[in-house]
Amino acid sequence: MRTAWDPGMNLTAKAEQAARKNLSSSKKALQEASEQFESLFLNILLSEMRKTVPDNELFGGGRAEKIFQSMLDQEIADNAARSQSLGLAKMIYEQMERYVPDED
Repeated sequence: MRTAWDPGMNLTAKAEQAARKNLSSSKKALQEASEQFESLFLNILLSEMRKTVPDNELFGGGRAEKIFQSMLDQEIADNAARSQSLGLAKMIYEQMERYVPDED
């Protein structure tokens, strides 16, 4: 018997995705808002951390590099929030879901 296995497949993320399918639209919106908040938090955290590193002229250090760094920080934050690396979105969702009605 052959099984399809994707080495990049995260079982926890797949289970969370399957659980989201059964949510009401307001709870889906809450889940999305929680993930966006975690992404925003991580983006701010990364940009503030970068400010502590001294500038280096090795790679040019121009305006384009600063734009690239901010775009890179945003992508890192988005991917981390989607993969639930910190779990902040999950905690926010669990705290706030009691205030969201079950049925639309």
